[in-house]
Amino acid sequence: MVNKKVLFTLFIILGLMTASSVVSAGFFDSSSSDDLNVSDITIVSEGYSMYKVNCEVTPKKDFSYLEMQVIFYDNDDAVIGKSSLVWNVNDPEKDQLMKVSGTAMTDDASSTPARAEVYFVDSAFGSTKDDAIYIQNVTM
Repeated sequence: MVNKKVLFTLFIILGLMTASSVVSAGFFDSSSSDDLNVSDITIVSEGYSMYKVNCEVTPKKDFSYLEMQVIFYDNDDAVIGKSSLVWNVNDPEKDQLMKVSGTAMTDDASSTPARAEVYFVDSAFGSTKDDAIYIQNVTM
């Protein structure tokens, strides 16, 4: 029969290993992509819930389609706006530098975003954050 102390110790070690795996996964930035280089993201208020989103995008391979989407969050990390189709382009080519600019909106002019997630997808219909090929958090 296995000693209860050994089983308890083994259970604790496995729990710690699982917890450390979950925590360490959060330390990796999902913004890196081998297929897309995004730089110089800026988000500037234009008033009335509108925000101008600018960046530079360089595909590292040919795409048939690219689209930028933005989700705004408040200080409580609640979603206060989702903007799909902030910017899009058909047939961007590998190593083609694109100066991207689009307008994203919050749901209410009285809501002030604390941060935004800017993400890029390569399909036009029904794309979500889970389909993103590039994601970056922007503190506002």
